[in-house]
Amino acid sequence: MKKLTIDLNDLYFFVQVVDRGGFTAAADALDIPKSRLSRRTAELEKLLGVRLLHRTSRRIALTEVGSQFYQHCVAMIVEAHAAEDVVQRTLVEPVGVMRFSAPEGMIDMILSDLLPRFMAMYPKVQVMTQITNRNVDLVEERIDVALRINSQALENSSLVQTNLCSTPWGLYASPSFIERTGEPQNPADLAALDALVFGMDEETPAWRLLNQAGEEQVVTLKPRMRSDNIRLLKKAALAHMGVIALPRHVCAEDLAQKSLQRVLPDWRPPSGQVRLVFPTRRGLVPAVRAYIEFLKAELPARVALLSGNN
Repeated sequence: MKKLTIDLNDLYFFVQVVDRGGFTAAADALDIPKSRLSRRTAELEKLLGVRLLHRTSRRIALTEVGSQFYQHCVAMIVEAHAAEDVVQRTLVEPVGVMRFSAPEGMIDMILSDLLPRFMAMYPKVQVMTQITNRNVDLVEERIDVALRINSQALENSSLVQTNLCSTPWGLYASPSFIERTGEPQNPADLAALDALVFGMDEETPAWRLLNQAGEEQVVTLKPRMRSDNIRLLKKAALAHMGVIALPRHVCAEDLAQKSLQRVLPDWRPPSGQVRLVFPTRRGLVPAVRAYIEFLKAELPARVALLSGNN
């Protein structure tokens, strides 16, 4: 796009002179000196290399090229006002696109119910949802707000972090798997069992487990499957392939149907902390602010309901 050589304010001044029939009336309306307005118009004509106005002591009139130029200036001003209105509307009511990122473990059981409710409440908001387990770069990928589950606060202090709730975790396996291998009696027994492990790190996988007394044990695992897809791992558990660590809300339905059962119920992995993360509090448009407030109000109760006491 070619760089503008014209000051857009001069185009606005020019339209005011034409619409108000002269420099005096236009200067009064703009609250600027008549001499300044006359000089700016003359400089505009000099820059363009044409005369836009015929001037007499009593009146002004557009030249032929001035008339064509005037029509384009009016169109520009109309578009400028329209552009300003677009921004102002987004500052008053939730409208426009809201880009959201969340891990897959929160989608099926949690957000799949909440998102339609939010969209019904705010019909002018278009929701773009990215499902990923990686920590996306919110600025680079133009994400307005992200939902993340971490046991510790994020290190990037440039991001605003709002704690929503915690998600209890547990160890689970299918009844058929437990019947075949025998039920473990203590964390050390897990080392001999096939494990379904979330994450693709090259390091030897291990689970950190806690009990009600605050004791901690770290168990080195024998991975049968490793993946960054929690749905795939859960399906493997349902197919009797091994023991899995999951947030309770992810397997609530499977526990109710007795497709999965608790393993070592006195021990559990650390709870995950559900956080909303966004670049800044300043300048949040109403659509994003409304979504943040909606999740703060609705998501903790939904997580608690699905987590239950399993």
